[in-house]
Amino acid sequence: MKITILLMLSFFTTCATAIAEDLYLLRLDAVGYDKSSEETPQEKVMQSIEVAARLNEQFHSKVNSGPETQMLSGKFYSEDGELIVDLYYQRLVDTGSVVPVATNSDGIVITEPVLDRSKIQTTVEVKLNTETWVGRFEIESDSTQGSTPTSSKSKVNYQLFLSRYEPPAE
Repeated sequence: MKITILLMLSFFTTCATAIAEDLYLLRLDAVGYDKSSEETPQEKVMQSIEVAARLNEQFHSKVNSGPETQMLSGKFYSEDGELIVDLYYQRLVDTGSVVPVATNSDGIVITEPVLDRSKIQTTVEVKLNTETWVGRFEIESDSTQGSTPTSSKSKVNYQLFLSRYEPPAE
């Protein structure tokens, strides 16, 4: 009886390890700075989203954090020995403003929130444990406060990183 239980535990451990070896972790980082007036602003990871992906299957991840929602989906596959990711990323941020969209039968104005949207849709070749750049947004703006002109810039580089999935230690 003890040998049977030991063999069963060994079998399940082996199966769990084999399943984990087929999993990869895709992480998309937004690296940059927002509305900086410095000459050479310090870049940092501003947002990040990750998803476990299996070769030749679709993946999807959604993260809500306060007024922000990030969604990452696509397909991870191999073609001619290369690892390929069809990627769709969307970031929505509720700006706190609303716009009127209709008036109901009682004369009440129906509003919807104004969302700041960033999207990336691309197909890229990826390599294990190597960053791949998939998109970039850059904005420069000038404004005047009183009689003082000010300028600021924002920049975000999107980097996709592929690694083997490491299950948490028990």
